[in-house]
Amino acid sequence: MKSLWPSLAQVAAILLGGAATGYALASALVPASAPRAERVAWGFALGLTLLALPLPPAFLLGLSPVLAIALLSALSLAAAGFSIHRQRVSPLSPRQAGEWALIKPLHASLALLILFGVLVYSLRALAEPMWSNDFLAIWGLKGKSIFGAAGIPPSLFADPSLGFSHAEYPLGLPLLCASVSFLLGRWDDHALALLYPFFQIATLLALAGWLRRRGASATLALAAAALLAQFEPLYSAFQTGLADIPFSFAALLFGTALVDVLDGTDPQASRRLALAAFLAVSTKNEGLLLIAAGAALALFALKGARAAARSALAAVVVPAVLLTGIGRLWKGSPPLRDFDFSLLTRPQQLLPRAGSAIRTAISEIVLPAWPGLLCLAILVGSGRSIPRGNRLLALSLIGTLAYLLIPSLAVLGPEWLIRTSFARTVSALAPLTAAAIAVRLAELRADS
Repeated sequence: MKSLWPSLAQVAAILLGGAATGYALASALVPASAPRAERVAWGFALGLTLLALPLPPAFLLGLSPVLAIALLSALSLAAAGFSIHRQRVSPLSPRQAGEWALIKPLHASLALLILFGVLVYSLRALAEPMWSNDFLAIWGLKGKSIFGAAGIPPSLFADPSLGFSHAEYPLGLPLLCASVSFLLGRWDDHALALLYPFFQIATLLALAGWLRRRGASATLALAAAALLAQFEPLYSAFQTGLADIPFSFAALLFGTALVDVLDGTDPQASRRLALAAFLAVSTKNEGLLLIAAGAALALFALKGARAAARSALAAVVVPAVLLTGIGRLWKGSPPLRDFDFSLLTRPQQLLPRAGSAIRTAISEIVLPAWPGLLCLAILVGSGRSIPRGNRLLALSLIGTLAYLLIPSLAVLGPEWLIRTSFARTVSALAPLTAAAIAVRLAELRADS
């Protein structure tokens, strides 16, 4: 165990360095009045992008991955330094600074709960090397292959014996793991697990910071983050190494940025939305479902705020089209081996399978979790119906329905996919749902 600490320290230094670089650039994404917590979260997202983005061009040009990462980071810092001369950045407005600075006993208790949740998950994540089946067969296998080959091996897409690794999945997470490994100088799937507590912390900061900026009290923002920090279905040892925790972070950023664009809160909102769309699509295939749901909400908003809706559509669709096109050029069109889309043309077979998926989900997952779901329903019903909260709830609901119905197309049967993935994948929508509930409660408090 002693030998693990130097590796953890090195990985932490890499992640903190990337986050610091991203934080320096975050003024281009977040308004000056945004709480520091939200700025740190977006800085972390930018930092991860700066770590993973240089790898494909470096592989194509035959450059050293470490050199490419260092070059992009240096250029980014130079751009940040230039912008500082042009505009002074103040992360907190005077009103927000005063409210955050007022420490109450309840705030301290909630902060301790958040810290407790982070520490408990860190122990779960770091107790042993990442071991989940999808990490070993998909995300870890691809990341280690990219690191070992100092490139993206064509066998990941063309070798039939590697079909279990799902060639059709995005490469964002494997590229991130490989980039950290290049900077570390070795592949260490135990130390790399530190990525996941960092994702948790960034998600909690994004949630609390956005809620504060959109009018929630410090108590409500901290309470939402404290509850989410204890959400074991998402922050579990099994989830460490999978794409659901990174995707939950991207989905929260996407949802909050989308409602900011549609509400016209600040000029930088469309940039945040474009980055979040990029992260979502590059993390999981479900990112495209999130993009489709966001585009639908933007189209629905065209009747009211046309300019905002057009900005949202562009920020959502353009990154998705670019990433999908690049993926097709690089990987071709790998088959979705787990799904039979010909069932869509055979409703007489599809409808009974959909019914089977719904029955299995209700009997084996929903009913055993009824106390928690009842509390969730009460919280949803207690809030005030407002556009930003309703849009976040709509995104979460669309994602849940997709996870419920897509198993109808599963080759091995809808029951199998519901039992093996429904609870896990739906848990990634928890941060998005928490933001929706809390911002509706915040509006109710303001009216009261």
